[in-house]
Amino acid sequence: MRVGLFPAGEEGTASSRIRVFTLQRSLTALGHDARLREAEGAGVVVIQKRATAKTLELIDAAQKNGALVLYDVDDVSHDLWPTIAPHVLHRLLQRVDLVTTDTAGHRDALLRDYGAARVELVDDTIDYYPPAPAAVRLPSGTPLRLLWFGHVENLALFENYVRVLKTLPDVEIVVVTNASSVDALSRRIPGVSFLPWNREAFLPVLQSCALTVLPHDGSEKDRAKSNNRMIASITWGVPAIVSNTPDYERTAREAGITEALFSNEKELVEAIERFRGVDARRDYLQSAQPEIWRRYSPEAVAKQFLEVVARTPRRTEGAPRTSYLAWLRRASPGRMASALLWDARHAMAGLLR
Repeated sequence: MRVGLFPAGEEGTASSRIRVFTLQRSLTALGHDARLREAEGAGVVVIQKRATAKTLELIDAAQKNGALVLYDVDDVSHDLWPTIAPHVLHRLLQRVDLVTTDTAGHRDALLRDYGAARVELVDDTIDYYPPAPAAVRLPSGTPLRLLWFGHVENLALFENYVRVLKTLPDVEIVVVTNASSVDALSRRIPGVSFLPWNREAFLPVLQSCALTVLPHDGSEKDRAKSNNRMIASITWGVPAIVSNTPDYERTAREAGITEALFSNEKELVEAIERFRGVDARRDYLQSAQPEIWRRYSPEAVAKQFLEVVARTPRRTEGAPRTSYLAWLRRASPGRMASALLWDARHAMAGLLR
């Protein structure tokens, strides 16, 4: 099968790397003809997040040639609008055969607030192209290095716990985030080692740490986030201590590591102390890595994608369509105002063409 994949960004963009570039590699390894940014002759076309009016033309042409068209989106609302004007999203959702996303929270929002006709889950795969679960030497001794990594926009979720983490004995707190933010953060938050994220250099930094601390316990939008950093950390040999939020809790149950969940500062401290020792961390990985790999390896997620494609019917001609105004009315007044503002921004920037 020929698949045309259109990523929203390059490999330095986490969501594109996880949901498109890894998928392209895995489909190719499974014997499919998976091509980046090429729709000609494709039986399946996947558009990831970013789209303009020209993308709509590409979708129409692909469907005319018999292709099944999927729109893959792992953001909603304010996080989505920089990649697609709301009025383009409205038109796109009425064209594509299926929307795919990464979590139940995002699926529910797409159905409820955006009027997507059908949404299926395709899990995030394990990041950084792992060939297998890593068997690494577990760091011992002191200080115990605790790592948070991610985009600076999400740092506030971790920053809520920095105060209590600083009270722990023999602990070093490490944050890997956007290079442009490191200097300012180092001045603003003393007692934390801030390092710039770099795709090539990240894994050695990750594996130099004993544990990762990964909270998603914020707004509804935060709680809808996926498990991708958790499964990456575990697969590359670093146990993750994670908030008791939907995707993390589900994954912890799957992997038999519910003792790594926390709901408040006290439970976070208890979890860190529980896994301070090397033997406890080794037992964690021995339990978690096989199940994480079985469910979220690049090959497993590629097969999940193919199963979704196989059961997806093409959108019927003449399917009912809603007006843009009616579509906007599904959202709250604040979200409606935000959508109109982003339409104006895209128009002024000339990004609708």
